Amino acid sequence: MVDPTQEPTASARRRPSRVVYVAPESTAGGVGHYSDVFVEELRRQIDDVIEFRHPGPGTDTVATLRRRHRAILEAVDVPGPVALHAELSGGSVESFWPTAFVERRVPSVVSTATVHDPPGVVWLPGRTRLLSKSRVASHALHYPGRPVTRAVERCVIGDRSMFALTHAGADSLRTAFPRATVHHVPLLVLDRPEIAPAHERPRAVGMFGLVYRGKGFEHISRIRAALDPSIALRVAGRGTEALPPVEGVEILGGLDGSDLDDFFGSVRTLLVPYGQRTLYGPVFPASSVAAHAIAYLTPLVSTAHGALAEMADDGGAVVVGGPDDDADPIPALSAAAQSLVDDDARLRRLVDELTVVRADRSPRNVVNRFVDVWSR
Repeated sequence: MVDPTQEPTASARRRPSRVVYVAPESTAGGVGHYSDVFVEELRRQIDDVIEFRHPGPGTDTVATLRRRHRAILEAVDVPGPVALHAELSGGSVESFWPTAFVERRVPSVVSTATVHDPPGVVWLPGRTRLLSKSRVASHALHYPGRPVTRAVERCVIGDRSMFALTHAGADSLRTAFPRATVHHVPLLVLDRPEIAPAHERPRAVGMFGLVYRGKGFEHISRIRAALDPSIALRVAGRGTEALPPVEGVEILGGLDGSDLDDFFGSVRTLLVPYGQRTLYGPVFPASSVAAHAIAYLTPLVSTAHGALAEMADDGGAVVVGGPDDDADPIPALSAAAQSLVDDDARLRRLVDELTVVRADRSPRNVVNRFVDVWSR
């Protein structure tokens, strides 16, 4: 007998027969890579997936945006249940405008979006190819016009459903977009080869990721000085090859494939010394660096900046300080990393926690949560 109080599964509801997916292409950075994995799994769950993949932010003209909008309207205006889903991040007018108001033209479509940089949806809604040619002009328009930008975003989003990849991000979207329905889903974690358990790896601390403002790479020399000389410090990620050399620090540059496996297999913990990254205000994105660490079952030591504080509750991480802590985090982070490196019991416990998190955030589980929402 069916329990009438039990929420029906997606297969028992009106599952989409087609999903129209609008996202950056692979070469467009982190969201592009995420989109590759997302749509690969989506095709395993939905037979008819129509992709509109576009270059990175600031590459499209107004005419290009209009053509994509018309093509999307044609793709969603078909018989049967259809979902339209967009990946939206800072400056991503290439997804934002072509999916705007589609649900008004085709009321039967379920229109949703993943917001990667909440509480803003696009942050720079006028950053077409012309404006992107001048960084100064872009910020001169958008920074003083932040209230107008948020009003534009509210108008475009309306009562659509949005997904945020962190709890803090979801809360910020609910405040900024009271008419919208906001769901939290975690950032998916890729399948990676099994490597040595953290406590059996070399006595080393790692730093990983794209070199960018607020990522903490400017603190490498201070972290090196704070760690015991017997503990290695290894740094990898796109852009790290251009960092100035620091004695006692192994800088590896961008890594892929088996080289990336080897990097994570050579560190016991990953340090995440993030801080403020933008003048536009607080942002609550998910950390792709943390997702890599989870995939390789590598415990993290992190600041509580933005949504990073959530990792303490998720499991597998040591979070130092609080979200509003203005104190210099480097001494405490370095001390916490050094303590963890030689604490086998604690490393084992954190790895056990990460194992649970990794299973929960598999591409199949995460994408299924989207399909559930589209099927309501």
